[in-house]
Amino acid sequence: MDLAVVQQRNIIDSDGTEIIGSLPAAPGSRLQFSWGTGTQLRLCEVHSQATDAGGDDPYAGFVEWIPPVGEQRRTAYDIMPLYKNLRKKLHMLGSGRQQEAREALQEYSASVLNVLTSCASDPAAGPPRSEDLLQVAYEAGLWQLLELFFLSSDTPEGFFAEAFAAWLCQHGGLLCMPSGFHLLAAEARRLQQLQRVDDDPSYWPTLQRLVLTGQIEVALTLLTAHPAYAELTNPDMAAKVEVLEQVFRLLRVVPRFSRQAGSSSSMLGAGGTLTDDIVVFSAERAKWMQQVDELYARRAQLLADMKKLDPAAAKGLAGILCLLCAGSSNEHIMRDSFNHAKSIAHNWVELLAGVLLWKYPTLQPQLHLKHLVNKVKTALGGASRHSDEEFLDFFEQLLLAACDQEVQTIITLATQQPYCGLQFIAHIYDVIRASPGAERIISRPLPGFGGDQAEMFTLHYVETLTGHATTWQLAAEYLAWCPVHGSAVLEALLDRSPFPLQDEVTALKAFALAQRHGLTGAAAGLARRLGMAAAAGGRSAAALQWFMRAHDPARCAELVAPLLAKVQQQLLDQAGSYQAAPLDLPELSALEPLLAHLPAQSSSKDGFVQQQHQQQLLQARPYQELHCLRALLRLQEALQGVQRCQQPVAAAGAPVTAQQQAALSAAYRDVRGPVIELLLEGLAPAAMQLLLLLYLVPVFDSAHMPFSRAEVQGLLQVLGGASAGAVPAAAAAVLAGRHSTLAGLAWPAVAGSGSAGSSGKLHARHVDDVRLVLCRSLVKAHVQQAAALVDA
Repeated sequence: MDLAVVQQRNIIDSDGTEIIGSLPAAPGSRLQFSWGTGTQLRLCEVHSQATDAGGDDPYAGFVEWIPPVGEQRRTAYDIMPLYKNLRKKLHMLGSGRQQEAREALQEYSASVLNVLTSCASDPAAGPPRSEDLLQVAYEAGLWQLLELFFLSSDTPEGFFAEAFAAWLCQHGGLLCMPSGFHLLAAEARRLQQLQRVDDDPSYWPTLQRLVLTGQIEVALTLLTAHPAYAELTNPDMAAKVEVLEQVFRLLRVVPRFSRQAGSSSSMLGAGGTLTDDIVVFSAERAKWMQQVDELYARRAQLLADMKKLDPAAAKGLAGILCLLCAGSSNEHIMRDSFNHAKSIAHNWVELLAGVLLWKYPTLQPQLHLKHLVNKVKTALGGASRHSDEEFLDFFEQLLLAACDQEVQTIITLATQQPYCGLQFIAHIYDVIRASPGAERIISRPLPGFGGDQAEMFTLHYVETLTGHATTWQLAAEYLAWCPVHGSAVLEALLDRSPFPLQDEVTALKAFALAQRHGLTGAAAGLARRLGMAAAAGGRSAAALQWFMRAHDPARCAELVAPLLAKVQQQLLDQAGSYQAAPLDLPELSALEPLLAHLPAQSSSKDGFVQQQHQQQLLQARPYQELHCLRALLRLQEALQGVQRCQQPVAAAGAPVTAQQQAALSAAYRDVRGPVIELLLEGLAPAAMQLLLLLYLVPVFDSAHMPFSRAEVQGLLQVLGGASAGAVPAAAAAVLAGRHSTLAGLAWPAVAGSGSAGSSGKLHARHVDDVRLVLCRSLVKAHVQQAAALVDA
């Protein structure tokens, strides 16, 4: 049998596949492979010509990473800044400041939970509208549950009952999923919209379940929606209201044991004593239980008339009173209360919440929760109504593992169930690492991987992000915090991913990202790829810019070689005219913004360069050719300035004024800088130096000649070397664009350019003319310098 890796040619036609690689595979053998930034792998069994076996079952395997969609992308973007800020804080705090680190984890966890809950739909509005919203709802509920055990200070100090009831109020719909999202708050809202709530048979059962699970505020609102309150003039209704009010007042003043003292934001209603002092709570609870016992004791007399008027209301109110007696000192009453709670609870989680709130409000979960879970499950006998049994089993295992702080069990459960996505698993480590001893388990290197499990699952999550154009940059941000494999994976991502090449903005972001994380190799490789693409598209300036970002002067030289050849050809065409007219180089002008920001170029210590050292200097100075182009551009601008100053003087035909003379002298002085750079500092290639000297003859012969005696002497030495034909072969080859991978991509090469073409059109008289003009310039410079000394 042979296995082949295939790719799909046409996503519409499932049979349109192309085999891109195959290898022998014996039965029972293990196949190890690796790939880049793809998100799909198809393994197919093909017919083997050697063994004549295989091919019966074409698709032997299929693995696919589905990129995040919809709300998952939104949560990814919102959570990434929180994750990055936490990593920075933990890095700054180190290992010695545990309390501050815990506070940072709490702040991070609360922010992530806020993101998840805001992305999920309103729980009271009904079930999520799509699968991705349902996934976010699951993750929000499970995140808050784990936060309750690992980061909340309420749980170990006896405040667990009310916190768990609040969790059930917000996320109880998750327990009911495949049969329908049945959240009590949503059901209460539906009932309140009815004209007569007591006509609906689910009114009193819903009211009792609200009381059982601690949603007192919602229960009170639903209780006051009873039509008896709107018909007080009716004597029968007035009798009902009197009974309703007694139950209402009892619920209104229920004591609460919570850290949120002074707040009414909890789901357990306002009005009763709210305290975090267990002594005060115990005293208030005893007083309240006495009122409950008294009302329950006279329930028969209280509800006698109501049984005749409204049997359903009498039964419902009796059920509520029975639930409130869960903490009674009377064993018989307490057992009846538990049995009634068991009869109305839809699943063991609701029954657990009721037992916690009304019987064990100060329970320590680490000591007693496991026993209590077994008790309520045994009491229900596995029976549940409108509940997701699979999720309930998973919830039980996760709840008990969190209670016992079993870090590895939690991770195992999360990775084996569909309720937790890779995003959840990659980030939940920062919740459970708050447990004592968790860091030792989490940071242990995995055999065969090198990094810890948190990094492994982060990389798994990153794999899903790399396959989408809107999230691959998020993947790169996560990789920066993977200490073992992050750098290598990020470099591979930037090197192979097609997304950075989509447009200029995305490319710049990718390049900046690589630089920010110190991946100089990846940044250079990406810039080089983009430079080649720009050069192939004829965008010369963009290509040069990318090659400069890649710190690749060799490719810059190859790219501008045709342009330098064009400059050389135009200089050759003007040889002997002695006019110094500006050259026709629109390509050079287009490069002006780029050339203006070239890196600094070192100068020769002597002010000019000997010809025998030209080749060594070419190798020592990066971007030699670009600096040469910049100097040529400045020379063209200066000569145009001279031309502008000469035009009004020639047109007037009158004697030149002092102002005009000053302007002309200033224009000639502007020519001096680029000439020194090109000829005395050796920026111009040797093959171009004689042509430049010929081109500048009118400048040397002018009355406003701006060069000093030493500079003219240097120009004479340059002339001597250039006239002797000392043109290095390597430099001439670069200028001519020979053996270049980029030659002709941006600027076409000029026919006849290069050293051979230049020497064929020059004559000895040209060299003599330049030497004569420079000698006259030397005399002028000597006289000017002597006059300046005399004046001084």
